[in-house]
Amino acid sequence: MQLKLRLIVPLLLSTLAAALYAALQFWLSGGSIAWFGAFLASAALPLYFAIFVAAGGAARTSPRLPVLQLAAVVGVALAGYGAFGESGSDVALAPLAAALLGVVVLEWYVFVYSSYGRRRSRFIVRGEFLPEVVFETLDGERVTSLDFLGSKTLLVFFRANWCPLCMAQLNELRTRADRLLAASVQVRFVSNQSVEKSRELAGKLDLPAHFDVLHDRDLRAARALSIEDLGGTPPGMPGYPADTVMATIIALDPEGRVVFGDETDNYRVRPHPDAFIPVFEN
Repeated sequence: MQLKLRLIVPLLLSTLAAALYAALQFWLSGGSIAWFGAFLASAALPLYFAIFVAAGGAARTSPRLPVLQLAAVVGVALAGYGAFGESGSDVALAPLAAALLGVVVLEWYVFVYSSYGRRRSRFIVRGEFLPEVVFETLDGERVTSLDFLGSKTLLVFFRANWCPLCMAQLNELRTRADRLLAASVQVRFVSNQSVEKSRELAGKLDLPAHFDVLHDRDLRAARALSIEDLGGTPPGMPGYPADTVMATIIALDPEGRVVFGDETDNYRVRPHPDAFIPVFEN
């Protein structure tokens, strides 16, 4: 995990540099097919991040990002065609090298970086009782999972405010507040980020009474459920703990049994509310 986090920024910057260089060479060459291909392949991942952030994030993406992969493959094909068309000189091979860099980094991001490599928790089992875990309210009061007994409960473990996917996921649930209220569901967002950050989140989302944000001090609850992500916070996130949680959703019935659990192994793939809200309505 630590190695992945150290690599993501330099690799992303390397593809961005390759894309900018390819764009410059495309312009200087008067429209070289090879350099266009190099740009297409190397710019795929940086453009994805730029558009994703500019759009305010999304609650989920496709697991393999097929559109990006198709663009990268087409880019390599165009760069290769141009390279071999230039008699294999070093200059002609440069766009192919830039395109291959883009593809390698994209595939690493899709198949390696995006995966937690997690093992399913033995505590989150449908039909079984959730073990007692401890949280804190934003006012510092102690709360345990036993306090949830008697009500339908949706636990949403999220990484922190810095995660656009998490924020989109929480907002998506906020927009379904009326439906969750009609089903008598108590929604609890859980994170180990600072209480101040969680208060900012609660204020931003303007949470109704049946929603709450709980503090998981030192990841005690996450560790008890084996869903912690040690060292999982990307670099460049000041004010946030280095350790975080793997995105997890747990739905409990009034007796404390698990009626739905999602332990995604891909941080970009989150279940749609229609996948778990119906378990409370049936």
